[in-house]
Amino acid sequence: MKKLFLLVILIVFSLANLIAQEKREMNDEMFEKIKAEKISFLSAKMNLTPSEAQTFWPVYNEFGKKKFEIQREIHEFEHMPDEKFASLSDAEVEKLTDNYISSFGKEAQLLKEYNTMFLKILPKKKVLTLYRTENEFKGHLIREYRKDKKKD
Repeated sequence: MKKLFLLVILIVFSLANLIAQEKREMNDEMFEKIKAEKISFLSAKMNLTPSEAQTFWPVYNEFGKKKFEIQREIHEFEHMPDEKFASLSDAEVEKLTDNYISSFGKEAQLLKEYNTMFLKILPKKKVLTLYRTENEFKGHLIREYRKDKKKD
C-alpha cells in the first residue's frame, strides 16, 4: 500500500512538473515570437540601412534586457498576491513603495543612458521614430490580442 501511495505521489509530482515545464516553454515560445515580430515591425518603420541595423540591434537588445529586468521588478510588486499584500507591516509597505518608485527612476535613467547611445549610432529622426514605433507596436499587440480573443 505504501509503495502504491508513493507511486501515485511520484506520478502527480511528475505530471505537475511536466505541465509547469510545458507552460514555461509556451511562454518562452510566445516571448520569442513577439520579440521577432517587434524586430520586424521596428525595422520596417525605422527604415534602417544595413550598417545602421548592424550597430543598432546589439545596443537595442542590451537595452531591452535591462529594461525587462526593471519592468519585472515592477510587475512582481503590482501582481503581489492579496494575502501577502494584506499581511505587510508598515515598514515593509514603506520599503516596497520606495522600491516601486525607484524602479521607475531606474527605468528613466536607463532610457536616458541608452538615448545617448542611440543618438550616436542613428540619425536623430530615426531615434525619435524608434520611440514612436515602440508605442505603435504596443497598440499593434493589443489589437492582435483582441482579434485573437474574438476568434475564441
